[in-house]
Amino acid sequence: MLEVKDAVKIFHRGTVNERPALNGLSLKLETGDFSAVIGSNGAGKSTLLNAIAGGISIDSGTVSVDGHDLTSSPTHKRAKWVARVFQDPLGGTAGPMTIEENLALAALRGQRHSLRLGLNSQRRDYYRDLLKTLGLGLEDRLTAKVELLSGGQRQSLALIMAIITEPAVLLLDEHCAALDPKTAGIVMDSTVKAIEAAGLTTLMVTHNMQHAIEYGNRLIMLEAGQLRLEMSGAEKTSLDVESLVERFHITDDKILLS
Repeated sequence: MLEVKDAVKIFHRGTVNERPALNGLSLKLETGDFSAVIGSNGAGKSTLLNAIAGGISIDSGTVSVDGHDLTSSPTHKRAKWVARVFQDPLGGTAGPMTIEENLALAALRGQRHSLRLGLNSQRRDYYRDLLKTLGLGLEDRLTAKVELLSGGQRQSLALIMAIITEPAVLLLDEHCAALDPKTAGIVMDSTVKAIEAAGLTTLMVTHNMQHAIEYGNRLIMLEAGQLRLEMSGAEKTSLDVESLVERFHITDDKILLS
């Protein structure tokens, strides 16, 4: 379970550039919830993810995962509970290294001591099982250099690297935005498989309205650092892109309609 309570974050406080990014925002996701997060530029989407992941500290309020108060914990100490996939497929992986080496490094995230990759037959079998959930055949390419993978394959690998330590919460930060529509569809299919297999609680920031409607069991819209609306169930599945854009007056020119 993920809970953000009364979160406030004001950038450049006390200056002419003062900007409230989170304005008393409260949000609660139960275990296994998969929620899309939409909103125009400056609505607070990235700030919310940063507040959860530890990239920024909030001025007031709390962030907790499965009952653990993470409000004051740095990013590396949150790695046990929170994982994140970013927009750039190149940013989350090491190109000159092999697939299995990337996975071995990811498995060390949050550990205090050993930096040994510890590659052995047991670990390789585990990596193959994880990669099989993607349905991309990467389980048969463990020794391939990551730089030889396509953008979609590389982003899908980054997804597996994020969840290899079995976090409770997965944050997807516009992770399909840099991909062409066909590849984005492949990555989204891989994302759903991985989330369902691991039972992850997930927040997915997206400007793609079709993805926001189609994927996940919840939809959240932020505006001016506050939670403007939440939708789930039949109300969410009955939406189409046009009604979503019209109903909530979304005018951001970065938002994709399909």
